[in-house]
Amino acid sequence: MPSADETFEIPCSIIRGGTSRAVFFSSADLLRYDRPVVERLLLNIFGSPDAKQTNGLGGATSQTSKAAIIGPASRSDADVDYTFAQVSVATPVVDWGGNCGNISSAVGAYAVNAGLVEPDGERAVVRIHNTNTGKIIVARVPLAGRRAATLGEHRIDGVPGTGPRIDLAFEDPAGSYGRGLLPTGRTVETVTLADGREFTVSVVDAANPTVFLEAQAVGLRGTELPEELERNAAAVAILEEVRGIIAARIGLVDDPATATLLSPGLPKVGVVAAPNSYETTSGGRVEAGEIELVGRLMSMQRPHRAYMMTGGVATAAAALIPGTIVHQAARPGPAGPEGQLVRIGHPAGVVETEVVLAGSSDHHPGIRSVAVTRTARAIMDGVVHVPTSLLRESPSATAVSVAAHR
Repeated sequence: MPSADETFEIPCSIIRGGTSRAVFFSSADLLRYDRPVVERLLLNIFGSPDAKQTNGLGGATSQTSKAAIIGPASRSDADVDYTFAQVSVATPVVDWGGNCGNISSAVGAYAVNAGLVEPDGERAVVRIHNTNTGKIIVARVPLAGRRAATLGEHRIDGVPGTGPRIDLAFEDPAGSYGRGLLPTGRTVETVTLADGREFTVSVVDAANPTVFLEAQAVGLRGTELPEELERNAAAVAILEEVRGIIAARIGLVDDPATATLLSPGLPKVGVVAAPNSYETTSGGRVEAGEIELVGRLMSMQRPHRAYMMTGGVATAAAALIPGTIVHQAARPGPAGPEGQLVRIGHPAGVVETEVVLAGSSDHHPGIRSVAVTRTARAIMDGVVHVPTSLLRESPSATAVSVAAHR
């Protein structure tokens, strides 16, 4: 009988994708266990709950407390299955409800390095089935021999230095949890807070459901940097209360008051504003003429330090839907190689998206795909040591499991 202090090893890789970082696992190593066991393992591996995650691999922010579980594809139009888990930093919560677009850009690199995709030539095309949303993402990954490249000359805002360019296309991103591009059926609607204040919002689901408010409506300019936004407790509270109300309205939770605990990651929420010039977190400057709009998103109740890619997909889609708050704020973007460009100004700089339309339905355009360009870097391959005792039921280690209602 194993003693209580014994540990065992789980192979893993640490990979940066876009402006986020995740611990990657093989589905054969992790999904062999029941979901409650997997959640206890993830909390231990990341060092949660602890605001600093000192005793684990987490980086003490929502952008660096993510897990990706990769395995052979379960459907014929994909090369690999990819399951995303957002591990809360300070609470014992594992959120399986949606996807992370930045981490999606690293899935192809892991698949190549793990031998799940046969490398051929200078670039591998990897079709990724995200099991959280049921959507397909296509990644074009540069190679160095038979492994994914770790060096390159491409630069993205929010990441120091350069890296290999990853072209990422979110195919048919609308309706990630089954309620279509406009989950409420309307381009705008009214939300009433507990104190009686009313706000107009747009809810758009492309890659992940996202709630948009006009920045000025909540007392913001839209160009605030994360630290300034975080200090604005009144605005942050409004955004979270609105997010909770919409979470209940679209069926993610039964009671808006439970959304922070039971669905902390979905829907996403943020503000948008017309193009304006501002200083970035790195001391650079974004000029109004370089972008179609500015946006600020919240991630697990805190301001995102750059821009989440699923939120970027939703923002880009919303910018092309007449009547939405995003469409009202954005100016028309230039034509891209296949679609229309929507350049979003975020705290760390600019992210460029390209939206390809597919006709129209219900008085709004269909979205065939949204493409973004990222970089990814495989940082480390190894094993993580976890206590054997976590494989058995332990009331003190029980996590709160969060999954989208589909």
